[in-house]
Amino acid sequence: MQYLCPNCGSNDYLAKHSIGKKFTQLPYSNVNSEIQCAKCFIDIPSNLCENINPKDFDLVKKAWFEEYKPVHLKHAPRCSKCSRVYWEIEKFLLENNINTKDIFYQTYNPQKGAGNLVCKICDPTAFK
Repeated sequence: MQYLCPNCGSNDYLAKHSIGKKFTQLPYSNVNSEIQCAKCFIDIPSNLCENINPKDFDLVKKAWFEEYKPVHLKHAPRCSKCSRVYWEIEKFLLENNINTKDIFYQTYNPQKGAGNLVCKICDPTAFK
């Protein structure tokens, strides 16, 4: 597989994973998998980063920044304390040689009727 990240231009990736049926609306409605970049740590739809013709890279990059990334940002897990998104947390943890298996825990928020995410950076003792 040839990988090229439209977010940062890296050729290195960490992992490819299926996203299931999480998104049903455009532009993610036809995306089946994402690939996590080894440089910026963001998950990129595989159709935008896998085996892309270099001549088409500017169009792919434009699609990422204008169509896909705004949706990705809207749905990305984010810490309720520091407001970092998952890729910022994972990058920080890796750069500081901290195990990245679990990066969030959830606390109940009665106002939202759901949980708030707290990251390993904000509360490292909760992950020991």
